Amino acid sequence: AQRDFVKVYGIILVASSIATFARSQIIIQGGARCSEKMFYDMTTRVVRAPMSYFETTPMGRILNRLTYDVEILDITLSQSMTMLIIATGWFVTGIVLQITILPWNVFVLVPILAIYWLLLLFYRKSATDLQRLDAVSRSPVQAILSEGKNHYKCIKFQLFIFTCINVAKISFFFSGMDGSSTIKAFGRIKFFEDQFKNTLDGNTSAMMNFLAAQRWLGVRFQIIGSFVVLFAGIFVVAYNGVLMIDTGLIAMLIIWSASFPLLLNFFSIGMAETEACMTSVERVKEMAELPQESEFETELEFQPESEWPSDGNLIFDDVCLRYRPGLPLALKGLSFTAKPGQRVGICGRTGAGKSSISVALFRLAELDSGKIILDGHDISKLELADVRGRKNGMCIIPQDPVLFSGSLRECLDPWGQSSDDEILEALTMVKVVDA
Repeated sequence: AQRDFVKVYGIILVASSIATFARSQIIIQGGARCSEKMFYDMTTRVVRAPMSYFETTPMGRILNRLTYDVEILDITLSQSMTMLIIATGWFVTGIVLQITILPWNVFVLVPILAIYWLLLLFYRKSATDLQRLDAVSRSPVQAILSEGKNHYKCIKFQLFIFTCINVAKISFFFSGMDGSSTIKAFGRIKFFEDQFKNTLDGNTSAMMNFLAAQRWLGVRFQIIGSFVVLFAGIFVVAYNGVLMIDTGLIAMLIIWSASFPLLLNFFSIGMAETEACMTSVERVKEMAELPQESEFETELEFQPESEWPSDGNLIFDDVCLRYRPGLPLALKGLSFTAKPGQRVGICGRTGAGKSSISVALFRLAELDSGKIILDGHDISKLELADVRGRKNGMCIIPQDPVLFSGSLRECLDPWGQSSDDEILEALTMVKVVDA
C-alpha cells in the first residue's frame, strides 16, 4: 500500500515539475520578448520624435520611462504574473478541496467570497491610481537630479535615498551634474536641496499610501478568512458523527481552511501588483505612439545626385515657420538668396529668428509655407537622410561643444564615412594635432 502511495506521489511530483518549468519558460521568455519589443518601439519613437516633443516634455519624464518603467517590464511584471498564476492555482485548489471534503462549506464560502470580491473591487479603484502616482512622482525627482546638485552634503543624502527607493542607477546620478557649477555660482545650493527633498517627499508619500492600501486590504482578508477555519472546525466537531469524514481528510480540510486567509491575501496581492505594473505598460505604450519626423530615406524620384550639394546656392522663398501648431510664426515670409561661395552673417535681437533659419534649413520643424531650395532641390521634397548627415552636405557647428562617449574618431565621424588621413587633416587644420 505504501508503494502505491509513493508511486502516486512521484507522478504528482513529476507532473508538477514539468508544469512549473513550462510556466517559468513561458512567462520569462514571453515577458523578455514583450519587454524587448516595447523598449525597441519606444526608443525608436523617441529618437525619431520631432524637436517640439523634447521642448515640451520634461527630461525627467523621458528618463523615468526609459529606466523605471522599463525595469518594471523587464523584472517586476514577469514576477507579478508568475505570482498571480501560482495564487490562482492555489486559490481554486483550496476552494475545490474544501467543498469536495465538506459540501456544507459552500454555505460559508459563497458569502465570504462575495465579501472578498467587493473588498477587492473597492481596493482596485484606488490601487492602480496610487501606483500611477508613484510612477509619475518619480519624474520630478529625476528631473531635479539631471540639473545637478553635487556638493558634498547633498551627495551623501542622495546616495542614501537612491539605495532606499531605487529611483535611478548611481551612475545616472554622477552623469547628471551638468548644472552644478551654475547652481554653486549663484548660491542656490540650499534652494535646490529643499526642492529635491520636497519632491522626494511627494514620491515617498505616494509609495507609502500604496503600501498602506495593501495592508488595509490584507487585514480584512485575514479577518474574513478566519471565519472559514471557524465554521469548518464547528462542522467537523459537531456533525462528524453524521458526516463520517475520514481522519486524514479532516486534517487536510483543517490545513486548507487555516491557509485560506493566506490564499486570499496572496491572490489579491498578485492581482493588484500585476494590475499596478500594467500602468508601466500603459506609459511605455503611450511613448511608443509618439508623432514622428518625416521619413529618413528619400524616394527614388526625388533622390538628388550623389555630389549634391555641389555649389551651395541657397534660396529662401517666402518661408513661414512656426515651432508648434498654435504658436506664432517665428519666420514670416522670409526671402533671400545666398550665392555660391558667399559668406552671410545674420544679426538681430533676441527672438528675431536667427536660430529659426537653421531650424528651417535642417528641418527640425517643418515649414508652414514657402520653400527652401539648395542647388536646385527643394529640401522639403527630400527626406532627412539627405538633409542631415549627408557627406559633403550641410553641416552646422553648435554653440556648445559636445563630445560623446567613445573615441575621438567616433565623435568626429560617427558614420565611418571618412578615412584616418582625412580626420587627421581636419584635426591639423584646427590646430588640435601638430602638422
